[in-house]
Amino acid sequence: MKNLEPRIMRQRLIIEGMYTIEINERVIRKYLIELAKTIGMKPLIKPIIFSPNRIKHPIHHGMAGFIGWVSSGGSIYTWDKFNFFTVDIYTCKTISISNAIKFTKKFLKTTEIEYQEIKCYRKDSCSIAGPSNP
Repeated sequence: MKNLEPRIMRQRLIIEGMYTIEINERVIRKYLIELAKTIGMKPLIKPIIFSPNRIKHPIHHGMAGFIGWVSSGGSIYTWDKFNFFTVDIYTCKTISISNAIKFTKKFLKTTEIEYQEIKCYRKDSCSIAGPSNP
C-alpha cells in the first residue's frame, strides 16, 4: 500500500479471536480503559458502548465500544452467538504489539487469537507485519 502521507506515522493492529468470559457493557468499558493504560494511550473521551441487539439481527448480536485517544483510538466488537471478537487499534505513535496481544488474551480469556499489524513509517509504502497466530 502506498503511504500517501509519510509525515504522519501510523500503526494499526487488528486482533481477532474467541473469548470465554461473559461480555457486558461494564466489561467492554473496562477492557477499553485498561487497553489504553497497557499500550500507553491518553484517553480523550470515556468509552462509548453500543450494541446492535435491539435490532434483532440473526448474527450481529453482542456488545461493542470505542475509545478516543490523543494519538487516535481503539474499538472492540463482540458476537455473543459465536464468542468471537475483533479489536481495532489505530495509533499515530508506536505501541507494543506484544503488550496489546498479551493483555487482550488474558483479559478476554481467549481460546484462539490472531493478529495483523500495518505500519506506515515515513517511507513510500506501508507494510503488513505480524504472524497470523501469536
